[in-house]
Amino acid sequence: MIGKITGVVMVLLFCITTRLVAQTGTTPNPILTADSLATGNYKDVLNSFFQFAFDRLTSPDKTLKFTGTPFAVMAKLDTVLLVDTVYKRYRTLRNLNYTFGLRLDTSYRFNGFSAGLKYAIINKRDETVQNAFVKTVLSNAAVKQLFALNNQMVAKIPTMPNPGALMQEYSSFTQGLKNFRSLSKPLQDSMLAFAASSDSTRALFETLMQNPNFNLKRTTDSLYHDMKMNFNKNALWTVGITDTTLKNQFVFTNVVFQTEFLKSVNKYTKTKNDLELNIRSQLQLVDDTLKAGRDLRRAVFNFEPGINWVLNTKSTRKSYLELKFSGGYYHIFNGIYANEDKNQLWLNGTVRIRIFNDIWVPFEVKYDPKNGNLFGFINVRANFRALAGAAKQLAK
Repeated sequence: MIGKITGVVMVLLFCITTRLVAQTGTTPNPILTADSLATGNYKDVLNSFFQFAFDRLTSPDKTLKFTGTPFAVMAKLDTVLLVDTVYKRYRTLRNLNYTFGLRLDTSYRFNGFSAGLKYAIINKRDETVQNAFVKTVLSNAAVKQLFALNNQMVAKIPTMPNPGALMQEYSSFTQGLKNFRSLSKPLQDSMLAFAASSDSTRALFETLMQNPNFNLKRTTDSLYHDMKMNFNKNALWTVGITDTTLKNQFVFTNVVFQTEFLKSVNKYTKTKNDLELNIRSQLQLVDDTLKAGRDLRRAVFNFEPGINWVLNTKSTRKSYLELKFSGGYYHIFNGIYANEDKNQLWLNGTVRIRIFNDIWVPFEVKYDPKNGNLFGFINVRANFRALAGAAKQLAK
């Protein structure tokens, strides 16, 4: 059932509950939940579902862009694909983005067309299919202690007086309906005795002693959330190609080969905010406007390393503001214009503000320190899934 987080990961974290009593409640779809926690910068690098963008609103050359994935289209037509066991089979299609764009002039009239493809060669942020995430869960010390405690109690309760009532009571504890304080004394004593019997579970013993209101369900939820958040800080590496045509002649006027790398630099830290390393590189083959006809003889290489500072909310850990600082190096291999430098350095900045849950407004600034030129662009990003309603119906 898509309403339950199934699979190895949730068996690992919540087997304590499922071994005792079947859960009847529903939890959010993990596929859609993971997407909502992604940063705005991440969704610009690789989008999981759909994105509509309006770039350079204040520039003479504006662009309307639509980005999607083949999997998102298929899932929209067949919501069964959102079931996690089926979802895992389409990893290749989920790592592929396609883009279509319309270029507009100052009067918002059609001025050209663009299209592109992007693929994630490395995507270690997808915890729904990554075996590495399962290994992360298995190696977690707190998870090991909870497993050991559960195995001990499941084996011991049948040997205790009135085992039926104790098992029902322990079941309520594993489901989060009872805190440790609310348990009967025989159960409390058995759990404390086991936790104190070994150095490997000593931390659990101290937790139970210091926090009588210990709630197992909230603890496992928190462990899963923290590990998922850390896993979403792993490496992402994409490669892509984009082409642009003009309305008067539908031939290529700008072909861009690009690659981009994204990874958090403060993984496993307890800080609320995040830092992302973002490195982008591209080679542009551009029409040389000084020569008659259409060609792609002007070649420009661009390398842009940067850091994205992500400010998250305290409870949901969703980013509400992102500040990206980067430097740009440009090298013109061929087609240099008069009075143009072959090598150029730029300073770049991007401020992303989250207006609504899935709508971002990035403001880009580019500064040429040599010539003192400053450029600013306002963009709008609307990331939407159009699948949440279908997922809820499937969960029923």
